[in-house]
Amino acid sequence: MQGYISIFKFRAHLRNLFVAKIVTWALRWDLIFFIVLGLFFSLPYAFSQNAATEEAPIAGPYSEYGEFDSSEDEAQDEKFFQYGRFFGVGLGSGVTTPTGNAGKLYQGGFPMVDLRVLYWFDFLIALQVMVQNSKHNYDAPPDGLSDVNFFRFLGQVKYYIDTRDLAAPVTFIGPHFIFGAGLYQRTDNIGSGTGTTSGDNTQTLQAFGVNAGIGFELTLKPKKTYLDLEGMAHFVQFSDQFDPKFKNVGILDRTGTWFTFGAALVWTW
Repeated sequence: MQGYISIFKFRAHLRNLFVAKIVTWALRWDLIFFIVLGLFFSLPYAFSQNAATEEAPIAGPYSEYGEFDSSEDEAQDEKFFQYGRFFGVGLGSGVTTPTGNAGKLYQGGFPMVDLRVLYWFDFLIALQVMVQNSKHNYDAPPDGLSDVNFFRFLGQVKYYIDTRDLAAPVTFIGPHFIFGAGLYQRTDNIGSGTGTTSGDNTQTLQAFGVNAGIGFELTLKPKKTYLDLEGMAHFVQFSDQFDPKFKNVGILDRTGTWFTFGAALVWTW
């Protein structure tokens, strides 16, 4: 009898252990099933979110397309298109004079001829291409009376001072700064005033130089006609800059800064 009871308990214990294993196994697979089910429904959403993130540009000032950076820039450009100038041509005259030892040697310089073409980027900045020519002379031994032609081909940037918050008279004169560089050519017809000049006595020198100046722009007819009053300093050094050719008359070399002062009538559209 005792043996049957032991067998019964052993079988009950096996049954309970088996049921526990089954329950544990079922619970484990139920958990795995729900995890797989959750992944099944969440993966498409995750992939769609990842694709949208990859396709969407990074937000920032360089990622968003726009012709204008801000509404203020847009308004300013619209104002320039309506009231600004784009191109211009000008014709002017003035005087060219050097300083230093060059000023002691070279005389004349009036009238100076000035031709220019302009392009405006906005209200404040313009590009200017200019051609200037002036005639000079000197009379010093051993050359005697000689004629000189001084030619310049210049590229310049004009920066107009923003006068919106300044007084009306300042706004009217349109103050601006000029910075540029270009090719300078000086041709000396040595002895031309004595009647002894020839092709062998013509000396042509070229050099690269820079220039800077200030100007005022008077409005004669808005968007149509303007009068430019400008003064510029030209810094250029020719190959004979330190030639002591005229030291016997107290001119040790040809050093000096060239200045131009002129007025130009500019037509714009």
